Amino acid sequence: MSRDSWLSDYDGLVQLGDDIMERINERNRTLRNGGNPTKVSVGIRGMMNQYGKGLNNVKQALTKASSAYHITDRELDRRQDMLSNLFSRQKQINMAFQQEGGTDPSRGNLFQGSEGGGGGSRPEETAYTRGQTNDDLRMQHQVMIDEQDRGLEALSGALSRQKEIGLAIGDEVEYQNEIIDDLGNRVDRTNERLIKTTRAVRKVQMKASDTGMCCIVVLLLIAIIVVGAVKW
Repeated sequence: MSRDSWLSDYDGLVQLGDDIMERINERNRTLRNGGNPTKVSVGIRGMMNQYGKGLNNVKQALTKASSAYHITDRELDRRQDMLSNLFSRQKQINMAFQQEGGTDPSRGNLFQGSEGGGGGSRPEETAYTRGQTNDDLRMQHQVMIDEQDRGLEALSGALSRQKEIGLAIGDEVEYQNEIIDDLGNRVDRTNERLIKTTRAVRKVQMKASDTGMCCIVVLLLIAIIVVGAVKW
């Protein structure tokens, strides 16, 4: 972008900023008179968006001109000061628009919340929020809070159900442990009975073996006597 065209764009933004401030004053007068400033506010938002885009364009053009050495260092410093004035003007416009004619300075409070918590910076208005009234922003904020509350309630319900399931599982495990303990005791008693029965069977077997030997001896004696009697 040539020098004259950049300055021409700069002059256009200066004029646009003046026009925006005039429209903001018109809106404020409408508010003070009890009128509906919606239509004027919509027009102001469009002009503010145009101002922001134009400001970004001249900033980029100045950066490119500086990189390509199309302007002198002195001219670059002068234009950077001019660009800073445009940014300052943008902040003034945003503040004037947010104040809504001085009737509701609490709009800025709607964007507070993170400044004193985690050390973050205060949120700034966007092109979308500039299109909303304070009541709209409060309503949207309340909707977000309600959704968060519903989410927390659902989470709380899920945690309660998980707790109930955990308690039921604990009771079932305890019951199963009791069954296992009882079964172990019965197995131990059965094992003791089996050992006693095995010992008794062995004793019976030993006694039966001794009795059999006695019977054999008796039979042999009888056989000897009979044989001796036959000889005689």
